[in-house]
Amino acid sequence: MVNTTRRQFLASSAGVAALGLSGQFAVFTSAQAAELREKGHYSYKVGDIEVISIYDGIWQNKGFGNFVVDVSEEQVKNALNDAGLGTEYIPIEFAFTVVKTGGKTILLDAGTGGQLAPTAGLAARGGLEAAGITPDMVDTIMISHMHPDHIFGLMEKDTNAQIFPNAELMVSETEYNFWTDPGIIAKLPESRQGLAKRIQATFPVWDNVSQFSGEKELAPGITAMASPGHSPGHTSFHLNSGDEEVLLIGDAMLLPALFLTNLDWQLAFDADKDQATATRQAIVERAVADNVTIGGYHFGFPNVGTIEKDGSGHAFVPVKV
Repeated sequence: MVNTTRRQFLASSAGVAALGLSGQFAVFTSAQAAELREKGHYSYKVGDIEVISIYDGIWQNKGFGNFVVDVSEEQVKNALNDAGLGTEYIPIEFAFTVVKTGGKTILLDAGTGGQLAPTAGLAARGGLEAAGITPDMVDTIMISHMHPDHIFGLMEKDTNAQIFPNAELMVSETEYNFWTDPGIIAKLPESRQGLAKRIQATFPVWDNVSQFSGEKELAPGITAMASPGHSPGHTSFHLNSGDEEVLLIGDAMLLPALFLTNLDWQLAFDADKDQATATRQAIVERAVADNVTIGGYHFGFPNVGTIEKDGSGHAFVPVKV
């Protein structure tokens, strides 16, 4: 097994071309996926760390023509069809994570809060409590980035009151500074200005927000790892206990059916598309080389598995449940 360090795999995508990025892509789905969605959560262990994936629903995105840069609607639909996902819409599922480690209950992101798509927000409507987690139990929330589907679950829709007022909110310094800069609003597309205004009305006045920078262990067995591109300070979280590890990459890759199939495709709403592409390719390089279990916020349920070579391409293989 190749010894690629975490820093190396995030800092450089050198050698990715040698992986073989063209050719037919096989998609493996879990027979239990529908059952897990209905249940609303999926539990597993990483050594001594208890992990619970929380299903927060789906965004049935029909914007085929403006989802991937310079890629036609037909190409997107063909990729979805090849993956067995149909062509009615792009299925953007949401799943955040609960981690129990060091005597603390920690959330990695907080979901949509029922404030985006009508078919999302299941965690806010009882899904989190169905997994045995109530807001008062949460000690810490580590935020991968400050997009609405990751942070709106922190705040009430109308009042912005905190859902988890007793929890420490941790976000990368780069991400925090970008979104709380008063001058950023005028520079953003109109579609993003409302998000920046809401962030600036909440995070700077909340007294439970802290920032981190660089590669840092934030809690026993949880290390923050910079994975920029999707947003300026996007962070992945590496879970490690004993000889077991899982890398939770947030939005560094969205649907494997689209972006693992085509590692050079670029998501339309990545902040820095070239950096996001390099980050995604480097993640795939390390995941394949070291056979690292990987999880994605939008991978569908179960949202963890492995990336394996499939001829000249790659396949995401969900864990067996």
